[in-house]
Amino acid sequence: MKNDVKVLEAPATPRTSFTPDELLHFSRLITIGQMSACFAHEVANPLTLIRGHLRFVEESLAADHPLRFHFDVIDRASRRIDEMSKKMLDFSRKRARRTEPSDLADVISDALKFVQPLMRAQFVDIQSQIEPDLPLVSIDRWQIAQAIVNLLQNAGDAMAETNNRVLSISAGREGTQLRIAISDTGPGITPANMRRLFEPFFTTKGERGTGLGLYITRQVIEDHRGTINVHADHHGTSFVISLPL
Repeated sequence: MKNDVKVLEAPATPRTSFTPDELLHFSRLITIGQMSACFAHEVANPLTLIRGHLRFVEESLAADHPLRFHFDVIDRASRRIDEMSKKMLDFSRKRARRTEPSDLADVISDALKFVQPLMRAQFVDIQSQIEPDLPLVSIDRWQIAQAIVNLLQNAGDAMAETNNRVLSISAGREGTQLRIAISDTGPGITPANMRRLFEPFFTTKGERGTGLGLYITRQVIEDHRGTINVHADHHGTSFVISLPL
């Protein structure tokens, strides 16, 4: 790839101190995460009431009643809210790290389902190419899923100002490693930003960004004895994760 830039040939030195503004921002993020988990938990009760009353009303209607269509729409919407709230709770739970043989295709599928509403809202075309019958890999599936979610969200954000929005994710085996590649059709990354890409609290998204996604992603991958590299030019950006078998 022309003018590619690769980072993380060697581990970067982590920062050991942060400014008061950065620490305050970090505190706000923790609070937002806790509130989101509470919301996801509390929304279950009203959803149960809504769906219970829907079933009661539907039982009172004839099979060909025209209102049944509207009740079906409400039921599908409530199921979608319920599914998203459960995903939020799954991602928010504090877990001790636990590695186990995992199907990488399933982990990628979980990550894609989590970001699908965001990608749909951003009119992003998702293209997935996962090799069949990949060997199981020993990972903490929730940590790896979160790392993939971070990269998918970044890819979607990178294409916000482009007309052609294609997010590609592929996975396959290369020798003794499993390789995951996530690519976008955004404007790429400048050399100046490339050097700071994995620094905590560094972001190019202004108030919308946290500056923690890529930093956490790298920590997760390195904790799994893997590597993460990035290639960028004016045609887009690709992040490549390699995990040992």
